[in-house]
Amino acid sequence: MPRRVYYRISDRPDGRFDAIVTIEPDTVVRRDGFDSLAELEEWVDGLRVLMAALGAPVSRADGAETATETAPASDGSTPSGRLRTAR
Repeated sequence: MPRRVYYRISDRPDGRFDAIVTIEPDTVVRRDGFDSLAELEEWVDGLRVLMAALGAPVSRADGAETATETAPASDGSTPSGRLRTAR
């Protein structure tokens, strides 16, 4: 069964952008520090190609961010699933 994959774009105070990708059910990948939206969209296009080869189309997330994707637990760990920061 193909997994759902979706991404969000986050603005940073320094004018750069981050991409937060969720691969259901429990994997979150964060790619930090894109200099422009064009650079981020190019990265997302590459992600789309890769995930399409695996049968998992990528779509942009709608609405507010979820606590799992953004907030660490009180002990500093990820609340559920895995958080991976891409470099």
